[in-house]
Amino acid sequence: MIDVEVTFDEPTMEKLKEIADESGLRIEGVIEVVIHEFCNDVGGRVYTGRWSKGEKDGVKGFRYVVQWPYRPGFLEATGDLVKKWRSA
Repeated sequence: MIDVEVTFDEPTMEKLKEIADESGLRIEGVIEVVIHEFCNDVGGRVYTGRWSKGEKDGVKGFRYVVQWPYRPGFLEATGDLVKKWRSA
């Protein structure tokens, strides 16, 4: 496994907390489940392209288009993953 550190803005963190509470998972568990399903289901892509109005501090803007897989993903988690992901 590889550890990755990411930073989210406040609105994203609030939504992640909401999803975590609803699902009974820790925030890290929600992130792992969602990214796993995005990467392992057919059709998930991220496209990039120039954005002429997005220039700031001399750096040209870019658009990122997320194409989500269009079917529900099912992840069967073994007990060790459930223990890792579940909220206290």
